[in-house]
Amino acid sequence: VAFSPSGKTLASGSADDKIILWDVESGKRKTLGSHADNVNSVAFSSDEKILASGCEDGKIKLWEVESKKELKTLARDSN
Repeated sequence: VAFSPSGKTLASGSADDKIILWDVESGKRKTLGSHADNVNSVAFSSDEKILASGCEDGKIKLWEVESKKELKTLARDSN
C-alpha cells in the first residue's frame, strides 16, 4: 500500500492482481487496473499524476491516475 503525497488517496495492490485507489475521506474505491499476477508494490509520483505498480512476474506498470490509463509496462531483463 502507499499513500499519495497529499494523503487523500491510498493505493493498494493485492493477490487478486488488481490495483485499487481508495479515497481516504469517503472510503470509496475504484479499480485502477490489473496485472497478470500478484501486485506486490505501488508508489505515487510526487505530483500524484502517475502510479507505479510492481508485479510478482517482474513487470512494473506506470498508470495515469486520473484517466486510469496504463502508460507503459517495464519488464526485467531476461538475463
